Amino acid sequence: MSFISWIAVGGVTLGVAALVVAMSVMNGYQANLIRAMAGALPHVSLHALLGDDVPEPDQLAPFLGEGLQPTSVSSYALQDALFSGPRPGEGGIQGVLVRAIDSRVESTIPGLLAFLSDGTPAWQTLPPSERLNRAGALLRKLARPENQGTAGVLISPGLAEKLKVRIGENLIPLKFPKKGGGFSPTPSPQRVEVIGHFSTGIASFDELVVLMDIGRVEDVFPGEQRRVALGLRLSDPLQASTLAESLRAALREADRSVYVYSWLEQNRGLFQVIQVQKTMLFLVLMLIVLLALFGMISAMVMMVTEKTREITILKALGARNRQIHRIFRLQGIMIGLMGTVLGLLLGLLACWVLAAFPLFEIPPGVYPGSDHVPVEVAPLDLLWVVLATFIACLLATLVPARKATALEPVEGLRHV
Repeated sequence: MSFISWIAVGGVTLGVAALVVAMSVMNGYQANLIRAMAGALPHVSLHALLGDDVPEPDQLAPFLGEGLQPTSVSSYALQDALFSGPRPGEGGIQGVLVRAIDSRVESTIPGLLAFLSDGTPAWQTLPPSERLNRAGALLRKLARPENQGTAGVLISPGLAEKLKVRIGENLIPLKFPKKGGGFSPTPSPQRVEVIGHFSTGIASFDELVVLMDIGRVEDVFPGEQRRVALGLRLSDPLQASTLAESLRAALREADRSVYVYSWLEQNRGLFQVIQVQKTMLFLVLMLIVLLALFGMISAMVMMVTEKTREITILKALGARNRQIHRIFRLQGIMIGLMGTVLGLLLGLLACWVLAAFPLFEIPPGVYPGSDHVPVEVAPLDLLWVVLATFIACLLATLVPARKATALEPVEGLRHV
């Protein structure tokens, strides 16, 4: 192989490595997003329509049939609310969505517990099993805070910063103005205590949602209209749409006016955008491989020119055109295989470095659940990269191979 051929190998190597790293980073972002959203939200939700009621958790079994079975079923409620910080004049008033959950059931769900903390620096130094145990106790504490006469809440560090409130301090719930009752919200006599933090890494979600026990929401917001629903969780969150479809059919047959949707259906647009971005990134980075293939074509065309005498001698001795064609096709395959293998090794090494060492400081909220670039290598993506590169290398051999087979023996023998 000539020096120019090694240049072609280097171009293919860099193109394949760039593809592997880009696909792995996109996979890591999508996996973190799925982990954050599937942990914080029910995988399938049931909302009542037209005055009908959602089934109680123990009444849902007949509608599930023998298909997918949820790992947990619990009631939850959504309540629009206003909160003020403990010190007047600091933090102002923030509008939030109170997510009232059944803390007894939710305290057994590892996906949600992974986002909780007591707000102390020592929390991150605890072993994972100990953190989950303490997070479960923290969630159960929502219904029974240490200060009697208050209700416990969990808020994100970002919302705590906006409201200027620390763990152990009380927030002031505010009632929305009633029609004809003026324009200013009035404080509720019930106080709520911040007993911990939760953070999924999705800033737009964390700074809007407040977690509270469903048994205490009526004490804090008496007489307020709220939406009560039923939440189901699965061992595989990606099967949520299948379960939602079967539940819709079963409830429709039972003439129950219940709206059923999965977290995947609710966020379909977001995942479609991610998939489109991943596809477009793959196509754009394939241009690097195509540029390397032009260098490979140039190298092989120059090789045909340099080896004109040898090619014509072979043809004069009886070599057929398909044999000459095969020689240059094998040359292109060798360049493509070497570049692909070296590119895979380089790309996987780069992915390992990005995953093992925090080389880049990522601002909070950019990558859900991670403070460094997320990386997840998918074997299927590697297969697509290898196939695309190999096919492109095969196509790149057509021009030089045809040029070699078009040589006439007399052209080389004339200079022997």
